[in-house]
Amino acid sequence: MPRAEPICRSRSEIQSVPCPCGQSCRIITAADDAVMGFHVTTIDAAEPHYHRRTTEIYYVLEGTGTLTVADQSVALSPGSTVYVPPGCVHFGDGGFTAAIVCMPPFDATDEFILADAPPPADAAAPIVRHFDEIEPIRSSCGASTRILTRADGVPVGLHVVHIWEAEMHYHNQITEIYHILSGSGALTVGEETFDLAPGVTVYVPAGLPHGGEGDFTAIVVCAPPFDPTDQIMV
Repeated sequence: MPRAEPICRSRSEIQSVPCPCGQSCRIITAADDAVMGFHVTTIDAAEPHYHRRTTEIYYVLEGTGTLTVADQSVALSPGSTVYVPPGCVHFGDGGFTAAIVCMPPFDATDEFILADAPPPADAAAPIVRHFDEIEPIRSSCGASTRILTRADGVPVGLHVVHIWEAEMHYHNQITEIYHILSGSGALTVGEETFDLAPGVTVYVPAGLPHGGEGDFTAIVVCAPPFDPTDQIMV
């Protein structure tokens, strides 16, 4: 069964571990019974690899570099977003740090090095976008820059939201992850209230009322992607 309780963790509390891409701080993982995983990874020189089941989204937090995905080399800077579907060969180079969403959560048995195993021929195309290219819209939480949405036909959506006062609401189907980029405040999820600061990540299972106070900006990941008909105000 998917997890029904919220999680609140800070990047600073979690020991990074070596991974084929560099060093990864694995904040939400399969061990949490979560719908999706969330890592913050510093990437130096990753080997070309792919996943047969896992969808990934890279959102660059700091630094610059390149991500080669399906033979396309993408120049990265803070705010760059790359959607990597299953079967799509990819690798990063440079010295950048990215928030990485994994759905389902990362599974080491689903990582295949290109040199050892040829990828499937029918992988979907990646999506490359940048935060600065998208106009924010007013939402019930504040102002939302919707980078990946239902219209893209993806299983996971990603928004960057400036929240200054979010009304309490819930989603029957949508699980969310908030990762705080700047500012401060509090997020109430169910019966718990979590203090927010840059680097804090909050996992919000479907069905739990939640709302934010303060003035902060967060990556908000939605699985499935945000659907306004599945936002019920409390």
